[in-house]
Amino acid sequence: MKKFPDVFNYTTTELSQDAFLTWFIQWSAEDYKKLDSTLHSCAKLFVQRLLGEPSNYPIRSVEAGGQWNQIDVWAFINEAYFIVIEYKKVPIRDTTLLHTYTEIAENHFKNSKLNVKLVYFEMEALGNYSEIIDAGFSVFTRTDMLEILHEYFENTDNEKQHDTITNYYKSLQSLDDKINRYKVTPINEWHWLSWKGFYLELQKNIGGDWGYVPNVSGGFLGFWWQWKNSKINEKEFDYYIQIEQHQLVFMLYAYNENERTEIREFYREILFKNANLLQIEISKFGRYGKYMGVAKLSTEYRKTDKNNMLDFEETVHNLRKIGELIPKTEKEIAELNTP
Repeated sequence: MKKFPDVFNYTTTELSQDAFLTWFIQWSAEDYKKLDSTLHSCAKLFVQRLLGEPSNYPIRSVEAGGQWNQIDVWAFINEAYFIVIEYKKVPIRDTTLLHTYTEIAENHFKNSKLNVKLVYFEMEALGNYSEIIDAGFSVFTRTDMLEILHEYFENTDNEKQHDTITNYYKSLQSLDDKINRYKVTPINEWHWLSWKGFYLELQKNIGGDWGYVPNVSGGFLGFWWQWKNSKINEKEFDYYIQIEQHQLVFMLYAYNENERTEIREFYREILFKNANLLQIEISKFGRYGKYMGVAKLSTEYRKTDKNNMLDFEETVHNLRKIGELIPKTEKEIAELNTP
């Protein structure tokens, strides 16, 4: 038997998702409570979360729409709030537009008593939301929406569940499943979203940051942590560990171009000596440049079971052991700088 057709499988553009959010926000208005009380409650909870208001905050009046001054979704709530939603199906790479939207909204309502709420709704995931927050936006994630919709399905009989909400929830849940599929997929079969799921969970356990790294080969999703800064003879440089999906690389950045060769050789020598002491197998790797690899791990950093499935706990343990190499190296560099 064929699966029930899902409109969100066919309308994958951000505009169609914007239309859903606009429709959903409208349902938070008190006027719609009698038509469908559970859908109304769900939509009201969504709006309350966007506003940062408690669950007893009343929603009396709602006006919502899309594509105002290129802003994806907007809404007037209770004639007291103006919500701006920037919706992204894939992570934003340039936050310049967010600053523009902030300026547009704030300037437009600067002479009114309206409270402007700027919300960035991320469908997939980002390693770092600091630039978005700096632009004045709060962050609302796929996980936040799934939590709200899950409550709706828990409290609504199957025959009373609205088709639009059902289709949207299934679409969102399908994306969530793909992102978390790294847990149940052999590591040699991971896809782009698998890496995002893995990095998200890794970030919770060891810190760090991650994101897209462009290059001439098409780029990759990178994860970096243990970022340090040191000097030797007043020559400044940064160094850190970077996971480039299937390989782990020790990276270096020298501030001055004419010092790169000297610093690279200096750092590489200390790195290899300490790797040997910690019994971490590394080999020379990387091309000369602004941000350059110095060495790579000679073994697989991910730990697996007999079916080549990720053992996440053992992987974290292994990465923490590898990560010890950086502070040990940092300590030695500091001692060399001590008069």
